Amino acid sequence: MGYLTESILFMKVIGIKKELDKEFLEHIDDLVDSDAVNEMKKVIHHGRTTTFEHCLNVSYYNYLICKKLGLDARAGARGGLLHDLFLYDWHTVTLSNGHAIKHADRALANAEENFDISPLERDIIKKHMFPITLGLPRHRESFVITLTDKYCGALEVLSHNYKKFRGR
Repeated sequence: MGYLTESILFMKVIGIKKELDKEFLEHIDDLVDSDAVNEMKKVIHHGRTTTFEHCLNVSYYNYLICKKLGLDARAGARGGLLHDLFLYDWHTVTLSNGHAIKHADRALANAEENFDISPLERDIIKKHMFPITLGLPRHRESFVITLTDKYCGALEVLSHNYKKFRGR
C-alpha cells in the first residue's frame, strides 16, 4: 500500500493528513491489486498525473465527502477508483472520436468485465461526466463524483502547469 499513500498529491498541496483512512483502503483493497486497475498506471491523464493517480485522488475525495454527507462512502470510493478505467491514451484520440463523451461508457464496460460492481457504482461511473454527457445522475453519490472529478482534474492540471501560471 506504499504507492497509495504516496499517490495522493493533494495531501501535500492542501495539507490533508498524510495517512490514508484504513476504512477507505478496505473499500478499495480488492480493486487496487487487479491487473485492470494497474493498467491505469501506464497512462498519463492530466499533466504528469497517471490515470491511476487521478482515479485514486477522486476515489479518496469521493469517500471523504460521501462519508461526511452520510452517503454510501464505499460506493463513492469504488466508483471513484473505476470511473476512468478506459485504458487508452486519450491524448492520441481526436476530438471527433469523442473521448469526453464516450470514455465513461468504456470505463463502465471495463469495470463490469473485471469486477462485480453494484448498481450505485455503475451509476457513479456512467454519470461522472455530467453535464457533458446526457443522463442525469440517479444518486447523490453520482453528483458528488461530478464535482470531485472536476476538482481533482483541475488541481492536477494546475499542479503540472504551476510555473506557467506564475509567469515563468
